[in-house]
Amino acid sequence: MRRYALLTAFGAVVAAQGASFPWPNGAKAAVCLTYDDGVDIHLDHAVPDLEAANLRGTFYVPGSSNSLDARMDEWREIGRRGHEIGNHAVFHPCLRVSAKGARREWLQPERELERYTVRQMIEELRAMNTTLTALDGGRVRTYAYNCSDWMAGGESFIDPLRPLFVAARGGEDEELADPWKVDVHYVPSWMVRDVSGERMIALVRKAIDTGALAVFMFHGVGGGHSIDISREAHRELLGWLDKHREVVWTDTFRRVMEHVIAERKRSATR
Repeated sequence: MRRYALLTAFGAVVAAQGASFPWPNGAKAAVCLTYDDGVDIHLDHAVPDLEAANLRGTFYVPGSSNSLDARMDEWREIGRRGHEIGNHAVFHPCLRVSAKGARREWLQPERELERYTVRQMIEELRAMNTTLTALDGGRVRTYAYNCSDWMAGGESFIDPLRPLFVAARGGEDEELADPWKVDVHYVPSWMVRDVSGERMIALVRKAIDTGALAVFMFHGVGGGHSIDISREAHRELLGWLDKHREVVWTDTFRRVMEHVIAERKRSATR
């Protein structure tokens, strides 16, 4: 914990001095394309679109996913092809009342984080890691906070989950991450819903201008989820990223965050 705090503080000093972040191959920014809830549309639309653009995404799959149960071999196969399969808990627990005050009527009472303890949440995340290891053999994981919630029973579980994951993704708003300063266990992302490809590309352009990281949180892609964007918008963003590889590094959340951590450590030892 102390080592992490020192690295974060050092990164803040470097950023204050105006040093640009060293993304691979001289890129000016980085992008992560992440997909939540492990639904069929990810296999049917998102993966083919990504691979048509020779890109790879991160798929946060809960253990209770019907798609994971019915199409496990396909999920295992996309891991072999370079996509990341990340932890989204076993039962996808969320707060009944969100941080913004919205009441989630769809949430089952036994899945309310208000009723969880931190220990219960950590045990569920550890169990899901074991499930994912059985799926793809991997041991290094990232996590996406369910509904971007980080409280269980009124207590934060951000610090307790640090030993389980190399990084974790949160956020919902149209926000970029400063790679020098961001808490790698709560990286902001933009939950896109009914937005155009042009608007998503505009956020990437801002990342290029500032040397930042843009993380997109998708759910449905051309259907398959109540939180949805059109397949056309999805393909427009991916096509643009494919054509601008010299300035934007697009990769899985795990690989990007491992790079961020390694560069911060390297800078701290200079």
